[in-house]
Amino acid sequence: MLPLKTLIVEDEAPARMELRYLLAPYEDAIQIVGEAASAPEARALIGAIDYDVVFLDVSMPGVSGMELAAELKETRPGVKIVFVSAYEEYAIDAFRVQAVDYLAKPVSSARIEETVRRLTAQAGTNATAPSGADAELEWVPCDQNGHTVPVPVEEIVYIVAEQDTIFVATRDGRLATRFTLGELENRLPEGFIRTHRSFIAQTRYVKEIMPYFNGTYLLKMKDKAGSEVLVSRSNVRRIKEVFHLT
Repeated sequence: MLPLKTLIVEDEAPARMELRYLLAPYEDAIQIVGEAASAPEARALIGAIDYDVVFLDVSMPGVSGMELAAELKETRPGVKIVFVSAYEEYAIDAFRVQAVDYLAKPVSSARIEETVRRLTAQAGTNATAPSGADAELEWVPCDQNGHTVPVPVEEIVYIVAEQDTIFVATRDGRLATRFTLGELENRLPEGFIRTHRSFIAQTRYVKEIMPYFNGTYLLKMKDKAGSEVLVSRSNVRRIKEVFHLT
């Protein structure tokens, strides 16, 4: 079966890029053939192409995503709607217009996989397995001024979670990424080690290993900032094994 022709309707460019990135592993099932930043743009594109799926932001200037979905229900009843929103309170309204799914921002790769399964099941295709979704990463997509910067994994010194943001640190600085620490831990190649619930370090960039307090350690890293990565007591044994410490 042919891939589902898909339109992304989202007024923020970084959010559109993020959705493209998350859907990329499913290119055999989902074909993104259009993007719109507003309801009027979306109407024009939908009038020109018979889309199968529309990923639709709920909150947009002017005509909201919910209003546009209600229009599509009348004019294009065969189009499948997937809402994407930072606000969960619209979920009930979403299903009143028979949306296939409602994704809460920030959207995880696991939720995207579930959505693709729903879409392809309704379309009668079995193309639900992500191509390389769990494959080892060669680079990590990061955000810089609204643009995506692919950071090669060999340049990553460490990764840290600070409040609700994950930062990827190279020798020269840090950039935010949408990946979670758990996702990165599972997909980074050999040489990376989880040292703490908030840190992942690449062992090749460890300059010094220093005892800290209460049985914890610090790793001084080989970056320009001379950063220090915390090793929790539960991970000290692993560090000692990796670096052959007594």
